Amino acid sequence: EILHPPTIAYEMRVVAGMAVLISTCLRASADQGYLSDPALRQKVETYRDSVTPVKALRYTVSLDDPPSTRWHHIAPLFKTKAKAITEYFDEFLPPVVVPILERIAADIRSFFPDEYAAEMEANAKDLNLSVGEIVLVNLIYVVERIGNNCSASNTTGPCPPKSDGPGLCTSIVAEDSDGQIVHGRNLDWSIPNALRSMMVDVEYTRGGKVAFVASQPVGFAGVLHGTVPNGFSYSMDARDKGGDIILNGLEAALIKGARTPTQHARMALESATTFEAGVAALSDGAIVNPAYFIVGGVQKGEGAVVTRGRDRAVDVWRLSSQTGAEKYFLLQTNYDHWESPPTFDDRRDPGIKHMEAVGQANVNGKSLFGVLTQWPNFNHHTDFTAIISAGAGTEAYQTVIWP
Repeated sequence: EILHPPTIAYEMRVVAGMAVLISTCLRASADQGYLSDPALRQKVETYRDSVTPVKALRYTVSLDDPPSTRWHHIAPLFKTKAKAITEYFDEFLPPVVVPILERIAADIRSFFPDEYAAEMEANAKDLNLSVGEIVLVNLIYVVERIGNNCSASNTTGPCPPKSDGPGLCTSIVAEDSDGQIVHGRNLDWSIPNALRSMMVDVEYTRGGKVAFVASQPVGFAGVLHGTVPNGFSYSMDARDKGGDIILNGLEAALIKGARTPTQHARMALESATTFEAGVAALSDGAIVNPAYFIVGGVQKGEGAVVTRGRDRAVDVWRLSSQTGAEKYFLLQTNYDHWESPPTFDDRRDPGIKHMEAVGQANVNGKSLFGVLTQWPNFNHHTDFTAIISAGAGTEAYQTVIWP
């Protein structure tokens, strides 16, 4: 009997089945999870008070340079740290995913925009990684949760009782009494320290001027948050839509040519220069997996949360529509704002209470940082905190890494 290698479709079905099984098992045993664990809260707050977050290193990348050389002055500096990428995925990635990634790597320009593919190929060489490993880094929002255990994962499902449960992301856009817009975010991923240290803030220039500032791990073509000076700011939160992300996400990446959400966001920062143009760019175009794009502007009322499906925006929630005690801010975690958050991961309501306690008269970068470092929006998975306001100038843009 002749044995044929498994097809891509078969492999994706296997991966999807694993995802559903893991998600189902976790949901079956969930209750209040980490939020009901006072010892965990105390541990997190003691940690927060005992450490000083480290400012992300800042570099300049010229968009006028060829994509294959843009990162040559940066990526080699991180070569010794890049080994952590291989170790991280060796621990958590099921072997069945590897052939899929290798096939994408073999024809990388069919699956990623040309410029980004060229950057990825060059970064792989400079970091002493395979192109397949760089592909994996750039698809991490699609594949990271598979094989990962609940205590270490950026999972969208609940954990069993008393576990080190999920932490995801929080983004806030707020308006002060003078109509100035302030934007801040936490990224909760629980990644190893070696990988955290590869996070950088980058000033992307065009014609010798700063076109936008953005943050990403070295080797990652997309951007996790960023701003167009005097235009708009952006951050992304993962959107909880259940256990089918692996199958549909890889299908989109392999077959439909959709962009990853972070690469889609980078394209918006490269092309749009105003708040409304940013909202429009982030609302349109196919993306690999659902996400929230949180957008801040520079004028009164310019704030929005774009809730994305894979093909289009399903909702645009605007700061200008807010009334009552929440009229001056939008706070987004990882659940649709028109639905109640799950009790096992309700970071929304505590965050809203903290923002109301701040009050509109006291809204600024420092007060937003204070809210973002309060339990449970600051939790045992929080890796980065950033203030990224478009109207504050590039010097005020700052990502800090929690050690």
